[in-house]
Amino acid sequence: MPAPYCYDYPRPMVAVDLAVFAWTGDGLRVLLVRRRNEPFAGSWALPGGYLGMDESPEEGARRELREETGLVLPGPVEPLGFFGDPGRDPRGRTISLVHAAVVGPGDHPIEGSDDAAEAAWKPADADLRLAFDHAKILRAAGRWLMDGLRDGGLAKALFAGEPPQDSLVAIRRAIGSLEANPSAS
Repeated sequence: MPAPYCYDYPRPMVAVDLAVFAWTGDGLRVLLVRRRNEPFAGSWALPGGYLGMDESPEEGARRELREETGLVLPGPVEPLGFFGDPGRDPRGRTISLVHAAVVGPGDHPIEGSDDAAEAAWKPADADLRLAFDHAKILRAAGRWLMDGLRDGGLAKALFAGEPPQDSLVAIRRAIGSLEANPSAS
């Protein structure tokens, strides 16, 4: 009988990443971690890592978020899509199952831990060189956020009620900046 997980064809690695947005008085923020290890040591990235064999993609995304930032999301986490272009990870063929979420107003303390040297709420429209293809993922997450704001559901979660019109305009500008960001991975 063959050993478990031994096959004649190559098998990609499966990762989970999570784009988390928050609104502060300073604008739209996204939660990023500074990578402690290679590849891309010292670069900013979305929280994420490899999916465990006994967990769902959502469970894996929530676990990685908790391990790397200390943040536990009380609200929903929505599947955003998968990203799997060959060469996106120099360690080998990796497909990432990406989720997205928003956190409402309030204090959301975070601290880099595990393989994240640092965690920070960064301006969503900052011109950061993100690791892997995370700039591409962040643009997709921005479109997800805009769709959710149009529907109204994410606006209520992000602002805990009806959002001020000027805040929605600022979010649209930030997401527009993401779309125009030349730092695409």
